[in-house]
Amino acid sequence: MVHALTETWRVSRGVVLDVRPRPGEPQVLVCDAPGREWACGSLPWSGDLPEGHPQAEAALAQVVAQGWFAVAGARQFDWVDTFATADELAETVHEDWSRTLDEDTALKLMRAMEQGGRGAVSLIRQAIGVKLLRKLPRPAQTDSP
Repeated sequence: MVHALTETWRVSRGVVLDVRPRPGEPQVLVCDAPGREWACGSLPWSGDLPEGHPQAEAALAQVVAQGWFAVAGARQFDWVDTFATADELAETVHEDWSRTLDEDTALKLMRAMEQGGRGAVSLIRQAIGVKLLRKLPRPAQTDSP
């Protein structure tokens, strides 16, 4: 990871965006045509590795501490994935996510989609963190990050 940041520092002209999902459980919701939302549950972590990106966080902290980059700003926003059906959401979570759609959340999702009627969509809302990294002049030390 530190090597990737070394290369990023080398090729960047001034700023770099660090964009990653934040740790925490994404929320499963249903939104009907008028815009009302029903919370159905969350997607707990089920991956083999630690949740989030601890290696990336450590590497970033290291290069910031060494003076290669400065964090010029940080924000968080919600990313929303939209699915036409409950089945599409469940299939996507099963195939592409290191998370679990438990039975209770799946049942609530199916009921909410039915209650939502025509035009209802299922959603996954998750927090995304963004850091603006400003490239600094090469530190006096000769060690690369």
